[in-house]
Amino acid sequence: MLLDLHCHTRRFSACSALTPEALVRAARARGLDGVAITEHDALWPLDDVVALSGEMNFVVVRGIEVTTEVGHVLVFGAREHRPEMATLDALREIARDDGALMFLAHPSRRYGTLPPADLAAYFDSVEAQNGTEGMLQNDNAAALARGMRLPGIGGSDAHSVREVGICATRFDADVRDEASFITALRTGAYRAQRV
Repeated sequence: MLLDLHCHTRRFSACSALTPEALVRAARARGLDGVAITEHDALWPLDDVVALSGEMNFVVVRGIEVTTEVGHVLVFGAREHRPEMATLDALREIARDDGALMFLAHPSRRYGTLPPADLAAYFDSVEAQNGTEGMLQNDNAAALARGMRLPGIGGSDAHSVREVGICATRFDADVRDEASFITALRTGAYRAQRV
């Protein structure tokens, strides 16, 4: 199954031009099997994601793109977004308590403080393929992923229709809902790719 794991909609990300329905239509047209909606510092209510998935007859899961002092972190499996997630140490503790997974998003970008030298002490892996990054940045990210516990993920970082599905993650397992998605991420049986 091919899922774009980094998408924004205008419902919770003011920088996005995408409605949730337009995101799903674009993903389907691009040949994807599903999307993860990862709004900036906001988590969709699970019932709303389940309803959208059912209405559109398409796999939709959720995550959060959390803004921290070292950059953006894609978090999957968190129960809620909390303001204290803005610091990496607090985010790591909250993610551990929730059983969530953390992936450093577009790791070649620099924001404020440099990420810790031991990325594996904080993150499960990195976003190895990002649709808004160039080939060199994605090659560097893929190299970082090789030193992590889990493989790197792929996502478009879509804010518009034309960006949806540029990069995605191919899962060996069948992903149908949030539970099967988190299970599939934990197995590491997937690979990031440019579509």
